[in-house]
Amino acid sequence: MPPDLEDALKRSTHPRLLTLEFLEVCSPRIRRAYEYWDGKRQGRLMPARADIQPTEIPDLLPDIVLTEVLPEAPFLRYRLVGTRQVRMRGFDPTGRPVRGHHIGHHLQDDTWDEVLLNYRAVIERRSFVYDCNHFYGPEDDQGSVLRGRLFERGTLLLPLSTDGETVDMVFCVIEADEA
Repeated sequence: MPPDLEDALKRSTHPRLLTLEFLEVCSPRIRRAYEYWDGKRQGRLMPARADIQPTEIPDLLPDIVLTEVLPEAPFLRYRLVGTRQVRMRGFDPTGRPVRGHHIGHHLQDDTWDEVLLNYRAVIERRSFVYDCNHFYGPEDDQGSVLRGRLFERGTLLLPLSTDGETVDMVFCVIEADEA
């Protein structure tokens, strides 16, 4: 049984923001993604996937990741991964489980617990998470960084719901630079 979400969030030292204060420190692109999602709620707790129209946010598409929330293992699966995210990862994780294919999976210290905690917070709280963890990577077998140095500046995770109550998809926008 997983630990209580609120206890796990209190114990975590991972840099994440769970309040609108993140708008004071995030990039303009992350702010734009939040404002777009917020506008699609139209008085609801969260919008549905059908409310998100790619033609309305073409500038964000390369950095968007849609993650499907499943009722059983693997529980989280990449449904759509933007072109810049595919290029920076060096592979397309679409259709694969998040575990083992998330950004940062290559790091020696396992990042899965914090990634899972971010998703749990979005799903259980039915609210956003701004992950402001910064890192470089990934590296190849010789220790050279693939596809240039990747520097993630922040990731915004936003809930989507078909029925308005249960989170069935997570809409992510990742702000990263390629050198």
